[in-house]
Amino acid sequence: MKLNIKKIKEDAKKDFEKTWVETARLLPKKTQVNLRERHGQEHVFRKMSDKLRRIFLHTGFDETENLCILPAEDVYREYGPEAAVILDRVFYLAKLPRPDIGLGKEKILQIKKLIGKFSEAKLKEILRDYKKGKIESDDLTETLVEKLNIKTEQATGIITLFSEFKKLKPQITDLTLRSHMTAVWYHTLGALQNKKDFPIALFSLGLRYRNEQKEDASHLRVHHSASIVIMDPEMSLDAGAKIVKQLIEKIGFKEVKFVKKQATSKYYADELEKEIFVKHKGGWLEIGDIGMYSPISLANFGIEYPVFNAGFGIERLAMVLEGYDDIRKLMFPQFYSEAKFSDKAIADSVYIIKKPNTKIGKEIAKMVKKTAEKHKDKIAPVEFIAWKGKINTRDVKVKIIEIEEGKRLIGPAGFNKIIVKDGTIIGSARTEGVATGFDYIDGLANKIASDVENRKKSFEYRVRAVRSLRDINLDIPKDVQNYIKANHKKIGIKGSVFMTVKVEIS
Repeated sequence: MKLNIKKIKEDAKKDFEKTWVETARLLPKKTQVNLRERHGQEHVFRKMSDKLRRIFLHTGFDETENLCILPAEDVYREYGPEAAVILDRVFYLAKLPRPDIGLGKEKILQIKKLIGKFSEAKLKEILRDYKKGKIESDDLTETLVEKLNIKTEQATGIITLFSEFKKLKPQITDLTLRSHMTAVWYHTLGALQNKKDFPIALFSLGLRYRNEQKEDASHLRVHHSASIVIMDPEMSLDAGAKIVKQLIEKIGFKEVKFVKKQATSKYYADELEKEIFVKHKGGWLEIGDIGMYSPISLANFGIEYPVFNAGFGIERLAMVLEGYDDIRKLMFPQFYSEAKFSDKAIADSVYIIKKPNTKIGKEIAKMVKKTAEKHKDKIAPVEFIAWKGKINTRDVKVKIIEIEEGKRLIGPAGFNKIIVKDGTIIGSARTEGVATGFDYIDGLANKIASDVENRKKSFEYRVRAVRSLRDINLDIPKDVQNYIKANHKKIGIKGSVFMTVKVEIS
């Protein structure tokens, strides 16, 4: 089905509750949807995150999770006098107050008109409990339904009668979302400093929330940090830099340099902060930062030992290594029209359109391919039984045949491998490139087996010249097709298969 979204939006404006109920009936019921049995497409950001996790773990770092919400006071304890400026980029959290809701005569009449007779005492009790916080916001509708014995749409209707909800204004709190991982490492390190053996080496991957003035090709308000800390009585910036250099080389960069920052952040010790640069496309690109925490900020959180810290933007690393020029294209589906797909991603995206569901069907597909492969060069007239047996109560015989004298059982392209090379999908007897795991016969054998499962009468299946993936029962997702076309690449699936399968059902 396809929704008439224009009409739905118009109807919802006139009567939301009625439209909400009626549109539920439009949705399909008691259907079955089978996912394409193919290797799912991996997000390049998650691929980079997994790579970093493996590298950190194999290097000896323990993984941990850090707090995500912290009071503004923590930023002052960390930054000292610089905090006032730093807080400009921080998101503060706000919350809505619970309203005082009166239940006057006019309101009672409105509710009775909506739901009929009801217990005023019960409704007053519900509203009081909501005000006191005994009922959570997302439970209010359900509580009204249960205690007043009404429908969901009636409960929502009651809520819309109270203008007190619409007039609520957020109230600012002193709680903030972490703008960088350092702000919350202090709590983790303070809790572990006397409970683990030195060196305490930890890493955490997680979100950072930055009140950026803009979002563009290189800036996101919400992005991900890969952060490490090492606490040890003998820890130094030189020792940390040596470890980080090894990590960066494992990530995939050959040349690395550390440059001292001109103005040290106040949470780092004076002149003990450096930026990390890697060689990229003939120049030097900054990918991270290292430093030794200031003894003042450590003391403010009760930490007694030196701490080295390094941080990387995961999206930035993925952009560089995967060749993206826009961080939004890398991260979000709405920008995928210009997404990049590696040869492996294209190869993994190829899937079989029609395939058998039963054990017998899968066996038939297997035997069709095996028989075709075994006898592909036999000269006609020839006939080979690929499978015979019972399906339900029917006798079934699957034969591969060729009756035209002098012809081979299977044409020259029958067992061409499907590979991807430089963004182009190719059907070839050679194997240079990234393998999809399929050859022409794979798709055809699966379609034949699927038809055998579902048909009740004998049939004959022929395939001659192949000109597309769909001719051999294979396909790729639309976004991959769009990428191939946009980059002037091809789907070069062609060739002569000349395969005939006769299925006898009695």
